[in-house]
Amino acid sequence: MIAMRYRIALPADYPMEIIERRIAERGHLTDGLPGLGLKAYLYSRAGEDGAVANAYAPFYLWRTSEGMRDFLSGPGFAALCGSFGRPVVESAVAWFGEWKNDVAEARYAAVERLLLPAGEGVDAWRAVQEGWRESLWNGDGELAVAATFDPASWTLVRLRLSRHPFESDGGGARELYRVGRVSLG
Repeated sequence: MIAMRYRIALPADYPMEIIERRIAERGHLTDGLPGLGLKAYLYSRAGEDGAVANAYAPFYLWRTSEGMRDFLSGPGFAALCGSFGRPVVESAVAWFGEWKNDVAEARYAAVERLLLPAGEGVDAWRAVQEGWRESLWNGDGELAVAATFDPASWTLVRLRLSRHPFESDGGGARELYRVGRVSLG
């Protein structure tokens, strides 16, 4: 799997109802998209716990690189670029990405970004993430978990989707979002 995300920062006075309406009206267009595993439509409102700004920040898990390629060169992404400008698209290798059958009930998301220290083996970090997944997966609130890494920046990115809100970590490594919709390929 390949993880992909972009974050569109919006002005402090931006009416976030526009983003919520956009998700409600257009979100279904990625349902059943070839090559897609999961797309979580994430957004944040400035002032909410863990949110530093208004933002629209979808997170994707692609089953195929062709699906990702076709999406980025297709009309849906072109429409997004026409509305907000072309965002920086981050991609990463997914160590794992799992979701439960009721993932569409997710209402909250946490995205963590951590630098992988030089001198430590990537295999050791991968094993730690497997333990992280196991510690979360049997709870009733977690509906999706993913751990990815970008070898260009040696950054670990973890995603959690839940029915329940997360608490801010206070340090800024974890971004908190609302989930407007979840689409499955």
